Amino acid sequence: EPGVSVIAFTLKYPVDNWGEHVIEIALDRTFNTNAAGYEVSAIMGEANGQGIPLGFFLHVSTDGTVTPGAKERILGDYLKYFAKRCPNVRFTLSDKESSEIKAMCTAFPNTKHMCCFWHALTCVEEWLAENCPLALYSPQEAHCVFDFIDPAWAP
Repeated sequence: EPGVSVIAFTLKYPVDNWGEHVIEIALDRTFNTNAAGYEVSAIMGEANGQGIPLGFFLHVSTDGTVTPGAKERILGDYLKYFAKRCPNVRFTLSDKESSEIKAMCTAFPNTKHMCCFWHALTCVEEWLAENCPLALYSPQEAHCVFDFIDPAWAP
């Protein structure tokens, strides 16, 4: 894809020898860990209670001309490689980034996707820490959208 530089590779031995036993795949990335500015993602598999490194995916926007959805498409193509070699995956995990979630769900359509517990807690904590007024609720507006809502009800 234009505007993106990608380096992706797999670890042949773990994929070839453990791929059929992998039931869970996790994708986790680091940020700002190298001088070139690449985001580094690791793909880990779980088989027989053991974490197994399966591959790595590095990407960076090169000139600001990247098209929307490029990361999702590139990552999705990369993950499809693992979907073929790890046919028994039942669960996928990632952080809260939507492009990673969409790519995982596209590559592994028959699996249950879960977000990392730490990221979920952090997201809720950040939301609760915001000092913002609550959204206004109008029972009349709600009734216009859903007629089963009593227009006189107010929280």
